[in-house]
Amino acid sequence: GIIRVGEVNEILSQRGTRFKFADSSKSKKTSYSDDDIITAVKKLSALGSGFRTVTVGRSVMIISVPEELDGDHMQILNLAQDDSNGSYGVITIRDIKAKLSWDEDRCERALQKLMGKGMVWLDINNDGEKSYWFPSLWKKNI
Repeated sequence: GIIRVGEVNEILSQRGTRFKFADSSKSKKTSYSDDDIITAVKKLSALGSGFRTVTVGRSVMIISVPEELDGDHMQILNLAQDDSNGSYGVITIRDIKAKLSWDEDRCERALQKLMGKGMVWLDINNDGEKSYWFPSLWKKNI
């Protein structure tokens, strides 16, 4: 899947998760920076776990799928973060075609792969228009 580093930080804080770090033998650290989380993911990736971080627009995301996302997938993620398209974290093929000048086939291929990896949810409205939702981009107050 895919999740924002900031969201992981919020989850750790809400759960009260505590870790004992090597540099603090007496106290347990209860707050973490995004950099702490990015460092932890980099250490995981060294083990060949498929975890890695990527910067997508304004967010650093943790990706846990072993397959590489290509430039098309990254462009769609960037576009889904653009509030000028409508709701943050949702996009339509019409949006992609208008902003990226892609044909429908290219849009569908990229979105199908993202859906197959569970990174995107499909919603079809009453008019038959498909909206693609990116749960990893949703803000907490939505």
